[in-house]
Amino acid sequence: MSVKKIGWSVGLLLLSSVFADEVALKNGDRLSGQITYLEGPYLFLKTDYAGTVKIDQSQVVSFTTTNAVNVKRDLFSFEIVGHGAEFKIVKKEGKRAQRLLLVDTDDGVVQMPMSEQISLAKINEKMPKRQDLKVTGNVTFGAYIDRDSTKTARYNWANTIKIEHGLWRHTLNGAFYRKTESDRTKSYYYNLGYSVDRFFSPHFFWQSAMSYQHDWIEEIRENTMVGTGPGWQLWNNERSAFSVATLLNYQVLEYRNGDHRENPQASLKWDYRQALMNQSIKFSTTGEVGRSFNQAVTLDLNLGATLSYQLTDAISVNTGVSYEKIRSKDGESRNRSVHFGLGYHW
Repeated sequence: MSVKKIGWSVGLLLLSSVFADEVALKNGDRLSGQITYLEGPYLFLKTDYAGTVKIDQSQVVSFTTTNAVNVKRDLFSFEIVGHGAEFKIVKKEGKRAQRLLLVDTDDGVVQMPMSEQISLAKINEKMPKRQDLKVTGNVTFGAYIDRDSTKTARYNWANTIKIEHGLWRHTLNGAFYRKTESDRTKSYYYNLGYSVDRFFSPHFFWQSAMSYQHDWIEEIRENTMVGTGPGWQLWNNERSAFSVATLLNYQVLEYRNGDHRENPQASLKWDYRQALMNQSIKFSTTGEVGRSFNQAVTLDLNLGATLSYQLTDAISVNTGVSYEKIRSKDGESRNRSVHFGLGYHW
């Protein structure tokens, strides 16, 4: 047995006899009890004075558990059995602080970055189940009316709902936009979309998607598309996420003059988000660009970008832009919108 391991074990033994498990918080408080498990964004501490306390991980600066534990890095890793564990924030000069979990095992101390993907439980407890269903979403809406010489009016609505269940991720979205100038409608459309991702590793997933858009103004009246293909989650954490996917699609276009076209297509999709200023400012952009194999559609582009400022945990003020363009042999469709409004998040 190494000197380092002996020191670790003796330290845990002394700590257990005096403090049991201990959690230190950002506000300076220290809580003692038994850490029963850690899962997602929460740590659960069983105490004699308040029962089981649920603690937000983001408020924890360190903890130590003297219980034998099971640890899983993520859904795709094997369990690590340890004699105890310690979480701490390590700061090095000129570098960003690291949040580390150290697990004392028979083979030595295993060190890993702390994340919401980690599950930790007492050895005599079942490994905590990941939340069976996690639902998040947002709805944004806005209206602009200018009754001066041009009498301009703009109305927009958009929503996104994400449902995560085990290795599956579902995304539903929709948008509506209408713009009039001098009592003449310049833009008027809505779109709906659904995609499902099945993860086979922390990064690789397979996506299937469908979308529909109806336009009352442009030459292309309806655009329906279904597709499937591989994707890659480059990273995904509480501050930022970025994923890309390449799809093979089947597209059906209905034109205002009655023409009908069916096109096989390849496309590239992206989804990027970034939180700034302690999560108070959020930027996101999503989009898809494609081209048909039969050259009937030389460009199919759909992109959007949004910047939001959180007024409360649920309410935000948003501004953004969206752009859609289809260039085909039989007609074109182009919509560009700028919006400003309020959003609700859950």
